[in-house]
Amino acid sequence: MAPRDITLFCLVLCLGQKIQAQDENFPIPIISATPSSVIPWNGSVKILCQGTLESYLYQLEILENLTYKQVEKKLGFQEVAEFIINHMDTNTAGRYQCRYGREHRWSAPSEALELVVTDTTSQDYTTENWVRMGVAGLVLLAFLAILAENRLGPQLPHQEDQQDLPDLSWSWQKSQTEWTFGLTPKDHQGDSWS
Repeated sequence: MAPRDITLFCLVLCLGQKIQAQDENFPIPIISATPSSVIPWNGSVKILCQGTLESYLYQLEILENLTYKQVEKKLGFQEVAEFIINHMDTNTAGRYQCRYGREHRWSAPSEALELVVTDTTSQDYTTENWVRMGVAGLVLLAFLAILAENRLGPQLPHQEDQQDLPDLSWSWQKSQTEWTFGLTPKDHQGDSWS
């Protein structure tokens, strides 16, 4: 081989190794969530995946059944890709990661990002609790009114006060064959059933 060919061969070999070393050392993407990774029920969140300027494809993945599944892809040369989830619930909450594509290869995945919701059992029950307390207060107030009326309302007269009152009793009318409820004076109690 000619010295010029050997020099050219060494140059290609060295450049090839340098390019291959750069390809293998893709920076690991950085994943984050705004405004926070704790999202209210039915709220929205923006997931950011930061790669490199040479990245032409980003992929967002969620952990399901011990493996990551693709959620969405973004195409275009950009350093940061934005993924938006509009309605967070228990189905969209979970562990996310992202990766980017460059030079026909994928980067290593980012560290995991845990998105947490509220679920339905931990929703804010302040209004419902106020309604419950109001209803309980009304029931208590009605109970106190009934108790006060019973305590302070008309009471049965004593025995000495009953002398002038008619006696309520069941009486048998001799001319009729049925029982009737009627008032009988105290001096005619002999014909009545008490």
